[in-house]
Amino acid sequence: MVKISEFDNFGVEELSKAEYDKMQAYVTKNCKCQTCPTYVKGDNPYGYCFPMVGTSKLIQREKNCVCESCPIYKEYELTHTFYCTRCSQVCQAYKSEVAAGHE
Repeated sequence: MVKISEFDNFGVEELSKAEYDKMQAYVTKNCKCQTCPTYVKGDNPYGYCFPMVGTSKLIQREKNCVCESCPIYKEYELTHTFYCTRCSQVCQAYKSEVAAGHE
């Protein structure tokens, strides 16, 4: 069976609650979500690539994703896009593996 830790580019499984909160604050401070054409002003929380943030409750349509140009995307070597509507890095990577029959 595939382990979530194999897709956890952020290493959150190894973090304490305080470390997790600190890393999430870092991600949201440095992400480009609020500058994305898909983003809906006032949506919170953002930093959708980060595990457990979840998808947007306000976004209705995907438009010109900027994830690949985000410093968080590059720093943590992320591989997916549209985290705001499709779920976090861990979630999308896991779905890809399961769909490929690697469960």
